[in-house]
Amino acid sequence: MLDASIGTVKLPMPAAVLAGGASKRMGRPKAALPWGAGTLLEFQTTRLSALFSEVLVVVKEQPQFPVGPARVLLDGSPEYAAIHGLVRALDEAADRIFVLAVDLPGLTHDLVRAIADRGLATASPALIPEAGGRLQPLAAVWRRSAGRFAKTRIAKGMLSLVALADEVAAEIFPEKEWRRLDPSGVAFANLNTFADFAAHRERA
Repeated sequence: MLDASIGTVKLPMPAAVLAGGASKRMGRPKAALPWGAGTLLEFQTTRLSALFSEVLVVVKEQPQFPVGPARVLLDGSPEYAAIHGLVRALDEAADRIFVLAVDLPGLTHDLVRAIADRGLATASPALIPEAGGRLQPLAAVWRRSAGRFAKTRIAKGMLSLVALADEVAAEIFPEKEWRRLDPSGVAFANLNTFADFAAHRERA
């Protein structure tokens, strides 16, 4: 896991934790789940605050639980789709922003750093890792220029972030190039159900 105590020069871009999902399969807000000494959201914002210049949290409504060292933003849409959170985060970014889903606690410090470093170097509107043959747009670096494409897609009811990545010709971070940074093999495992949550807490 990413250790917030690790000294490092902070990256010249913000990070955003997207925590506005419906959590239907979990049956409770994922962001409020207990993790370590606080909530899962606190865990994510605390660890990202060790690496990034600012941390944002994008949600549907003001959380009634601790969020950690972050500024809260409302995505302004009643629709549960991650693309709304992405657009709200991009509106706050000067250019690049690291975007992370709240239910991805398995990314290591080194892997987050590698994604961010590669995202800082790319000329593409997004840098997205690939895992298990699938793109991972919610553990990626997006650039503000992708926002206009996202807004157009929202207006057309086209809400897939993978399709957005394809449209903007995102640079892909192949699994073979980052795999050694994920010794546990669970970097991109989502906490979709309570069983997932229990299993991950056991390993954390």
